[in-house]
Amino acid sequence: MFIQFKNAIRILLIFIFSTASIFSDDSIDKKNIEESIDKYFATWSNADMEGYESCFHPNAMIHFERNGDVRSENLSTFIEGQKNAHQYAMEKMKEVPLSKKIQLDKNAAQVIVRWKLTTNSREQYGYDYFTLIKYKKKWKIIYLIFNND
Repeated sequence: MFIQFKNAIRILLIFIFSTASIFSDDSIDKKNIEESIDKYFATWSNADMEGYESCFHPNAMIHFERNGDVRSENLSTFIEGQKNAHQYAMEKMKEVPLSKKIQLDKNAAQVIVRWKLTTNSREQYGYDYFTLIKYKKKWKIIYLIFNND
């Protein structure tokens, strides 16, 4: 009886430790993704375009709506536009995530972020739709769609 109990405990412990690693890997990835998204907003708000660019995969594509047209840009064109936006802005801009919804697979994730952009004189809201992939063991944005309300 004691041997059966001991074997049952051993099997239970193996099950607990094996499933715990599955859940902890997922929660570690979600934490890393959330940190990547937070870095995206913080570096942009601080006009740190090198840090901001490091959030993206080198082959990233960005799509956005402007005046009824959908525009597409590669990463270098997009970053240049963001540099200009900060350089020529009359007021300091700050964008923060208000909510995040993360859907995760092994090496890819989708994140929907509700954001708020503020300056001294205005507030603007919108959504970012991110697709991230694991690239060199880090989560990088490969695809971004954004729009304003």
